[in-house]
Amino acid sequence: MLSLEDCIAFSGLTREQLDAVACHEHLPLIVVAEWAETALDCEGGCTLVEAILVEEVRGASRRHPDRLQDWDRGLAEFRRVHAH
Repeated sequence: MLSLEDCIAFSGLTREQLDAVACHEHLPLIVVAEWAETALDCEGGCTLVEAILVEEVRGASRRHPDRLQDWDRGLAEFRRVHAH
């Protein structure tokens, strides 16, 4: 059986990035980890993930100020790793 940490490792995203997407989509982290693995391999998937991360970072100062720094760092890391 795969653990949550295994799913995160296979997803292609960091835990902070997955957390932001999970918050945006109102889904459990493990579901988002599975979705991310597929999305990143699809045409336009990286663009979609980046757009979600940008939206969450912009809204975090109001809705989740405690997560802003992690999500901002996650967005920067995503752009570095998944440059398109």
